[in-house]
Amino acid sequence: MIFNNKKCTSLTLGILLASTSFTLPVSALAQPEPPSAKNGRWNLADLYPSLADWQQALKDVSTQIDGLDAYQDTLTQSPEALATALDAIRAVEKATNRVQVYSSLQADEDLRNGEAQSRQGRAQQIMANFQSAIGYLRPALIQMDRDTLSNWLSNAKLEDHHRFLENVIREAPHTLSKQTESALAALGPVMSHETPYSLLTNSDIEWPTLVIDGESVRLDAAGYSHWRESKDRDVRQRVFDAYWPAWQQYTSTLGSLLNAQVQQHVTEAKLRHYDSALAASLSGNDIPTAVYQQLIDSTNAHLDTLHRYLKLRQRILGVDQLHYYDIYPPLVELDRTFDLDGARQMTREATQPLGPHYAKLLERATGSAWTSAYPSQGKRSGAYMNGSAYDVHPYVLMNFNGSYGDVSTYAHEWGHGIHSMLTKENQPYPTSDYSIFTAEVASTTNEQLLVDRMIRQAKTPQEKLFYIGQALEAIRGTYFRQAQFAEFELAIHQAAESGEQLSGDRLTQMYGKILRQYYGVAQGVTDIDKADYAEWAYIPHFYYDFYVYQYATSITAAQVFAHGLVQDPDVWRDRYLNVLSQGGAESGYQLLKDAGVDLATPEPYDQLIHDMDQLLDDAEMILNKTST
Repeated sequence: MIFNNKKCTSLTLGILLASTSFTLPVSALAQPEPPSAKNGRWNLADLYPSLADWQQALKDVSTQIDGLDAYQDTLTQSPEALATALDAIRAVEKATNRVQVYSSLQADEDLRNGEAQSRQGRAQQIMANFQSAIGYLRPALIQMDRDTLSNWLSNAKLEDHHRFLENVIREAPHTLSKQTESALAALGPVMSHETPYSLLTNSDIEWPTLVIDGESVRLDAAGYSHWRESKDRDVRQRVFDAYWPAWQQYTSTLGSLLNAQVQQHVTEAKLRHYDSALAASLSGNDIPTAVYQQLIDSTNAHLDTLHRYLKLRQRILGVDQLHYYDIYPPLVELDRTFDLDGARQMTREATQPLGPHYAKLLERATGSAWTSAYPSQGKRSGAYMNGSAYDVHPYVLMNFNGSYGDVSTYAHEWGHGIHSMLTKENQPYPTSDYSIFTAEVASTTNEQLLVDRMIRQAKTPQEKLFYIGQALEAIRGTYFRQAQFAEFELAIHQAAESGEQLSGDRLTQMYGKILRQYYGVAQGVTDIDKADYAEWAYIPHFYYDFYVYQYATSITAAQVFAHGLVQDPDVWRDRYLNVLSQGGAESGYQLLKDAGVDLATPEPYDQLIHDMDQLLDDAEMILNKTST
């Protein structure tokens, strides 16, 4: 997961609906050590030495935002005047981001801290004020003569803003009047239905309880994520039988919320004169809609490989009929735990193909107090990297509990972190904000390098099968599952664009159809209870406006890069590091295409599936040998 200037979500596919609380031993709480890499605590003093310094910065930023209106009348007088205005705007944006990063990280340390939550709210409002204050910018530029603005791009003082101005020219037909742009910016926080969704699913739903192993357990999102992986099949079935009917009780309300969010996407796309909500969403990052359609087409063309994996899962689990509640337990157990030092070392070793400079940055990052590693009471669940404080360094939050998945998460998040560090080394602030389209490639490539290394170094067939299972499940969860979500998201937006209002029942019907298709219900591969069709209501990603497809494209590109880095590192290292170093200087799609990965064509997806088939061959070979 990466947090830049927008809300993003985790590539780790456990949906972060609940803030699970953990308790450290009393001794650990009584005498806290100073922040360090060793004890897994981050040092926010690198952002601001004290809370008083942050409060002063908040006041300063507020004053600076008020002053941005002064550039409105001089903005288009000359290229020099435009450069002065854009330099000032970017400087205020950079300061605003830093204020927001501090408040966000501090709030996530303990979600029970009301004062910290309040400070985060103030910082978010400041960001909204900034967006509203510069609402005049794009309309003023668009009103200029197009040739004049294009000619200004050659002015040296506008060099850092070249990409922004190119995008302005490209997006000109879709930019509205100054008043409308300012109004939409100001309305942004209240037009999102993610917050009421989150409140309902985290606070208001009465989650069922089950007695498991003699103890009563609550099946909220965290409980469900844990117990769906149980080795006991009866427990898994009971969990599904209790959990999804709980969601079904609220599908009318949740359907109304998602319908409103989708209608908002569709309405704004029409206001901005886009052909579709999909085109509007992808246009911001300059991604062709052909990428989205190719993803869906290629995924559907390769569902037989997904079904092959599901049959392998059925074989390993030893069940006559695979059910949807059999999807989540690991294929093979590994009797090994990992510590943070081990995760740090394994990540460094796995990324050696990326060369000495990458290794130096990674050593600095993972050896510094930049990671909040361990779970604690009130801490936000899940994991993310926040690299929005341009003049400081990235921060990573995670909840390390000693599993291989935690090691993979560590490698994933610091893939994001080194991406930010490379970008800031090579790009000025205006082109440092890379898109999620390339961000998740940086993190997933690290995951892939790690699991490939673990497979190669496995000492026993059982250990090798465990890591093969991890790699296969990553492809199922990050490629097929996210493509499935992407297909559903496209379908519900197309339904809204044709004038349909989406009820909870209609959303359940549409999701169930796609779910059956992907999991081979008609072919007898998987049996899915109709109550499970309510799963669409569980996915917060659908409120993010065509976001999830980037997980699937990212693991596809990452597989190509990881393969190349092992087979021909001298060639692929330069290609890959150039993508990371370019940040937001070019479209993420174009950066990947120039590096040899064109996601608007079938080839990268075909290679991913070829590699998946190879993993399946290896797994079946191990099983055949051990069964004779």
